[in-house]
Amino acid sequence: MNGGRPYLSVVATARNDDHGGNPLYRTQLFIDGLVAQAERYRLPIELVLVEWNPPSDRPRLADVLRWPASVWCDIRIIEVPHELHSTLEFSDRLPLYQMIGKNVGIRRARGDFVVATNIDILLSKELMGFLASRSLDADCVYRADRVDVPAEIDPDWPLDRQLDFCRTKAIRINKYDMTVDLVTGRKYRIYKDVPIVLRVLPHYLVARTHLMRYLLWRTYAFFYWIIAGFNDPRRVPTRMKRRLRRLLELTSGDAEAAGTAIAIAAAPRSATRLLRLAVQVVRLVFEDARARTREFLDAVEWEKSRIRLHTNASGDFTLMSSEAWLRAGGYAEFEMYSMHIDGLMLYQAHYAGVRERRLDYPVYHIEHGGGFRPESRDLAERLERAAIPQISNEQLMAWIYEMYKTKKPIAFNDDDWGFAAESLPETRPLRAQVGAHAQTEVA
Repeated sequence: MNGGRPYLSVVATARNDDHGGNPLYRTQLFIDGLVAQAERYRLPIELVLVEWNPPSDRPRLADVLRWPASVWCDIRIIEVPHELHSTLEFSDRLPLYQMIGKNVGIRRARGDFVVATNIDILLSKELMGFLASRSLDADCVYRADRVDVPAEIDPDWPLDRQLDFCRTKAIRINKYDMTVDLVTGRKYRIYKDVPIVLRVLPHYLVARTHLMRYLLWRTYAFFYWIIAGFNDPRRVPTRMKRRLRRLLELTSGDAEAAGTAIAIAAAPRSATRLLRLAVQVVRLVFEDARARTREFLDAVEWEKSRIRLHTNASGDFTLMSSEAWLRAGGYAEFEMYSMHIDGLMLYQAHYAGVRERRLDYPVYHIEHGGGFRPESRDLAERLERAAIPQISNEQLMAWIYEMYKTKKPIAFNDDDWGFAAESLPETRPLRAQVGAHAQTEVA
């Protein structure tokens, strides 16, 4: 790029291992596609490839991949050595910290805008055309749907044929509100576009037992109180008393108040007893109604905090200005498996004042062994066996709710995020190849 500042920095992490099956094949397609797109649209791009904890028994990425010459795409490989990796917890079980690696690239990117992505992604023609228009807003975070395609792309195909294959052979699309299996037609919903009250109410009723049972129990209790008030309590069946006590404890959540009501009902008949029983019943009813109302309103507020951001497959394409990445604070650098960290960052950006814009242009994702799984039970079991922690859904929602209440992002990282203060080795593979070629010619 003749030393000019790139408009766009593309950041991804990788290492020469067997993650997902044949990663070098996918990485080569990614590199070739990005360079070809930069040349076609004459868009100044830099690829910042963060090589995390390179395996000691394998060659570096610079030595095993082809690096096509380009005027418009500069390529930099930044290495996070094993010595730095080993300072992190669970480094003996997690060979790559993907989100911390992306932070490393983001902090060292030179572009006006930075897209965090992965090494198995091809950008569509429509998306590249949009980027080439140079109309990006510095206060927006851009998200694109991810379209999954079979790993059947021939690296020798021209770029147009590769992209046509992706467009016609798609097997899955990951939208903001659902993932759609294009082969079976099955949909895995993330958000339901219905009013908040209707989203909350079914879960609330299930959690508090079925509504009909609740109403029947209340009716049962009412008739019991009538029987206990106007008849000799000793004539009320013992089983009926036990059921009432259980029902009062379940519905009111107040075992002491329920016991008081039973004791009053069991006392000898008198006008005072009836009055005391009525007062106690009214107290139970109002306390229960107030508690249920409070719980329901809390559930509505909790659901409102789950703003409909495009968190689905967000690790594959998240684009912001360099300044917006700093405002959002980068990916939370938790020393654990990377599940949910990419989605959490979108909420950080939202509460940092960065507006989300969903693009109509997809990115294509080359399917591999670690691809889409509607159920993460197997993954959770593997992580549990290896004693590797991950963010639970409950913890994720707790953080999202905290940001919703405070209306500001949570500062998960310090100012040094992305190992900003570390001096890391950097390789320019194209320059190295040119230098090696020149030395060969001289010899």
